[in-house]
Order: sequence, then C-alpha cells, then structure tokens
Amino acid sequence: MNRIARSTNMSLSAPSLMRHKTLSLGIAAALLIAPGVQARDAAANEVAADAVPRTETATELGSVTVSARKREERQIDVPIAMSAITGEQIDAFGISNVAEIIAMTPGAGSVDNGGGFTQVQIRGVSSSLGGNDNGYYLDDIPFTGVSVPWYPEARSWDIDRVEILKGPQGTLFGEGSMGGTVRILTRKPDFNEFNGAVEVSASSTKDGSDGWGGKATVNIPLIEDRLAARVAVTDEKLSGWTDDNATGDEDINEQRVKTGRVKLRFAPVDQWTMDLAYWKYKSEAPGGGNGALDDLTTNSFYSNDDEWHTASFVSTYEFEGSQLFYSFADAELDYANDGMLNPTTTYLSNINLQVRTQELRWSSTGDRLVDWTMGYYLREAERNDSSQVGGAPPSSSTQTNDAYALFGEATVKLPDPRWAVTAGLRYFSDDVDAISVSTTRTSTLNATFDSWNPRVSLSYKPERDTTLYASAARGFRSGQLQPISSILLAEANGVDLPSTIRPDSITTYEVGAKSLFLDGSLLVEGALFYSDWKDVAVRVPITSTINGLTNSKGTENKGVELNVVYTPTASLMLQVGGAIIDATYVADVPGTPLNKGTDVYNVPRNSLSASAAYSWDIATDLRGVVRSGLVHDSARETALTAGTPGDAITMLDARIGLESDNGWSAFLYGENLTNEDGALNARTTLGVANRLRPRTYGVVFRYGF
Repeated sequence: MNRIARSTNMSLSAPSLMRHKTLSLGIAAALLIAPGVQARDAAANEVAADAVPRTETATELGSVTVSARKREERQIDVPIAMSAITGEQIDAFGISNVAEIIAMTPGAGSVDNGGGFTQVQIRGVSSSLGGNDNGYYLDDIPFTGVSVPWYPEARSWDIDRVEILKGPQGTLFGEGSMGGTVRILTRKPDFNEFNGAVEVSASSTKDGSDGWGGKATVNIPLIEDRLAARVAVTDEKLSGWTDDNATGDEDINEQRVKTGRVKLRFAPVDQWTMDLAYWKYKSEAPGGGNGALDDLTTNSFYSNDDEWHTASFVSTYEFEGSQLFYSFADAELDYANDGMLNPTTTYLSNINLQVRTQELRWSSTGDRLVDWTMGYYLREAERNDSSQVGGAPPSSSTQTNDAYALFGEATVKLPDPRWAVTAGLRYFSDDVDAISVSTTRTSTLNATFDSWNPRVSLSYKPERDTTLYASAARGFRSGQLQPISSILLAEANGVDLPSTIRPDSITTYEVGAKSLFLDGSLLVEGALFYSDWKDVAVRVPITSTINGLTNSKGTENKGVELNVVYTPTASLMLQVGGAIIDATYVADVPGTPLNKGTDVYNVPRNSLSASAAYSWDIATDLRGVVRSGLVHDSARETALTAGTPGDAITMLDARIGLESDNGWSAFLYGENLTNEDGALNARTTLGVANRLRPRTYGVVFRYGF
C-alpha cells in the first residue's frame, strides 16, 4: 500500500532560515505512538534502528504524546500554542540542525550566524542581551545564557522529538522563557534490542565548496529490562561560500562540526528509572560565519571556535498516581573569536559560561479530576569574559548568578468535564554578583532580583479532538552589569550609559483553537496573542561597530498564527501555514535609531509556507518519496544598532528518493533552489548581513540494522 502516515502535529510552517534541508512537511513516517513513556521510547528506537520511516497505516493528526506541561498528554489536548515534530519526521525532512525546526514554526524564527551561534525569536520576543529570552532545554536539562542569550547548536541526529512551546512558560520552565520554550528530547536507550544506524552524505554548493557528513548511532542492551546504553556521533564539514575581497581567498566560511552523545539507562525496579547522559559539541569556523555583503564577499571577519558539553543525571520514580522527578546537570560552553570587527578594527574575545542546575519535581499521573505539578529549582551560573577591541585597553568581566525557584501548577476539571481551569505560580529569586575590569576602572553589581510569575488558562473541549482555550501568563529576566569597556568608550564619545541594566518582564494574553475534521485527515490550529514586554534591554551605538546597553520602555507584540494540514490519503500530504506579528517598540529610545513604532530587532512581520509530499509503491518492499516546500519571510527591518533593513526571503527546497523496508534509504536533495541571496537580517552600517547558503545539491544514504 502507499504509505504516508498522517503527521501528528505538522505545524512546521514558517520558513527555515538556516542551512535548510528540505522544509516540506512531507512523508511523515510511521509515528508508532503509544500513550506510555516506555512504549513511545521503544517505538522511537525501533524506527531509529531501521533508519528509515516505518510504514504503517495513517496516524491521526494531532495525536503525538508531548510533555509540554511536564506530564504526558496528546498535543491536541494541551491548551497552549505549541509545535511538536518527531524524530521520524526530522529524518524524513532531512533537517540537519535542530534550530531549523524553530524557524519552521508559525510565530517563531531563527537566523543562523554560522560558527555554532544562532539567534532565536518567538512571538516577537527577540534580543541580543540579558539571559535567554526564550527557554532552551536539552532533554530535561535547561541551558541558559548569562548576560547574553545562548542557544547551543544541536545536530538533528537520533532525536525523539522537538517541542516548541509559545508564550511565557515561566511557571514550569523558569526565568527567560518569555517568548516560549524549546525542548530537544533525544532517544533513550532500549533495554532489549541491539540496533543502530549509519548515514553518509555529500553536497556541492553553487560558487562554493563541497560538504560531507557522517553519522552513526548504536543501542546496546546490557541487562535485560534493566540496563542499556546508547551512543550517537556526528562529523560534518559544512560548505563555505563567502570570499575574502581583500585577499581573494574563496569559500572562507567552511565549518567543521563534531558531536557526541552517550546515554546510560538503569531501572533497578520497574517503577524507578535513572538516566546518565553526556553531550559534547565542537565547531571550528576559522573563516567566520554566514555574514556577507550583497555580493557574498566580506572585507572583515573573525574566527568562531565554539565548544560546549553537558553532563546530567535524571531519576524518575513512579508511584501509584504520581511521579517523583530529580535532575542534576553541569554544562560548560567556551566561545572564542579572533579577527577583524571591521576593515580597520581588530577583535579578540573569549567567553566561558558554566551552568549547574538541579530540579526536584512531584507530579500527578493518570486520568484524574485534578492534575498537579510542584517543584523546587536551583541554578548556579558563572560567566567569564575577556576581550580587546582595536587599540582600546583590554577588559575582563565575571558574573555569577545564584538562583532558586519554587513553583506549582494545577489543572481542575469543572463539573462539566468539557471545561478545565489551569492555574500556576512560580517564585524566582536570583542573586547577581558581577564585576567588570579594565586597566583604569572597575564597575560592580551586587543585587537580588526576584519575581512572582503566574499563569492561568481556561480550556473547553466540545468534542474529543477539539480544544479551545484562553490564557494569560507572565515571564521575567534578571538585570545585569554594563561592561566597563562600554562605559569608558561611551564617555570618550559623549554617550551616556547606565551602569546597570534593569530586569525586564512580559505579560501575554492568548486565545487559540485546535481541531481535527474529516475523520482526522484535516488539522486546523491557530492562535491570537498580545504581549506587553516591559523594560527590554537594547543596544546604544557608541561607534560604527561598538555599542553599549540601556533599557527601553518596552515593546508591544501582537499577532496571529495559523496552520492547516490535510492528508486526503495515506500517500499524500498538503500543508499551508504562517504568522503575522506586529512587534514594535512603544517609545523612542534616546541615542539609538529605535523610535516609537520601530519593529523589534530580528522579527519579520509576515511568514508563510506551503508544502506537499507524496509516496508511491515501486515494489512490495520499496517505495518512492518526493517532498517539496516553498517558504517566505518578509524583511527583518531593524538592525542591532544602526543599519538598513534586510530583504524579503523566498526559498524552495526539494527532496526525492527511495525507502526500503530492508533498512536502507537514499535521497537526492536541493536546498535554496531559487538561489536566494538576500539579507536575512538587517544590514549593519557596513552592509553586512547573514545570508542563506547558495543553491546546494546533495545525496544522503542511510542504513539501519
């Protein structure tokens, strides 16, 4: 039979602004979903072992099991706007970088700077300052920046699913989850089946260099039903395509990326599971990132060396009707730059970020009139910086954050069980101790920032596969210290800067709906939202390339998101979706180009995509697959400090290949087939902006055992 499973949540409609494998919401693999955790994990591992999408009967749209509220639920039953893409879909789409998924989500977006650094915005919440403005989780472990948002790149190999939750998630996910939260959940070890997969790829970029990649994973049962290990590794060379117009060197922005992940799962008894994990990522981009002039050359760049790792321990114990969860994680990131900030100014920078977190959580399980979650969270973070810009004196800074939080949330079904009320509250306290030192001056900050962050929602289910909801939620970030180098340079140039930056907060109001029609073959979901983001930090130009920090009055973000997926048969899928976001600053910011009504940095007003996928039988165990996607973003108008708007971006991707029930698949793909070369974000005063990789063709072969 022809086989395209009906995707379980194909709200992947906004354009990918990354290195873009095919963005079609295509052949959605067999999504062997079971309601229990062990069943779902086993299914994911079985698919990984085959290394190709398994082909079963069509799966109902919206039925994927998620844990967006830290308990297991069908995606369509969760009364918040969210997207969830399974690992099977990621493999089928050919997505190479998890951050691409953010860019495919209505109301969200990302821009790939290259060199392992990504900008993320959700619902107009976008800044380059402070801790994370959007939450970011690797498995159940949070990774947050200190004084600058940080979203570590994660290659999309051996992934169980990625969840993108939209709107403030501070009640359950903590400080920084103001626009939303991204959760990257990897496949867990399988106790009882030895399996694995390998993938090799090669590509060629127009007017650029060649690329290649190798990936492998293996699952090793050690003690039946009790102990297993899982290992996943990748090694890739990403093609370069920018040229140095000063020296004539070509394709200078090649990037080498290596990753590794080891997971050990132990279940001493049926109710108790312990997981040890270690992630490592290393990126080397000696020729800089994806910034270039309109002719795809550059006259200044600096190397990017990015390395991070995280080690974690998670313990889960299942009681009758509840679950006790504990996690501990220790993460570290090193980021080094060396080169030219502009044609006349040298730039040297080293950043080290260490974050240690613990969380203890107790949650209800099963079907009940009152669902609840309560917990305690600790975070210890330290950031150390050293830098030198041009002939200015070198400077260094250190900031530590010691934070804790108490949180709880409950959902109560009303006498009419179609109605439910959810209410939650998180108390957050953060002790910040910072010092910034140059050769002549020192600046310090010693303060405690705290906040009460509530969330309340009302949901109504007129029938099983329809959810209507309205909600209000608050998010929060701590303040920070102004770097002493910025203060000194500002004084020399007659620019007034504050010594510290106040905390910022956001309140979001939302109404939304999700529903299945036509016997589950048509999914329609959408949301309207309004956000009041107060005191958001912005950059103040000091020179053409150096800036300082200040608080603005804030922004007003409002928008609409819509996604429609139609699967008339098990072999055909059609999708269209997008978002309109009006995110603007509410008042003039003295000393900056930001005025009342200026669009928020890095936020396109309109995003749209359409895609299609089709499969057909060639033999009893062989089928052909074709997928294609057309995506569009309006121009990002606002630069970090000063500059000119970016360009509207339209891009076409396609992928065609063969999938066999014997464990192998082979594909030809094309990225950026329209050879779009516009500016993804606003250009700097020098005319530099991030760009898409030019038209790229490639082949992928995958085999599972």
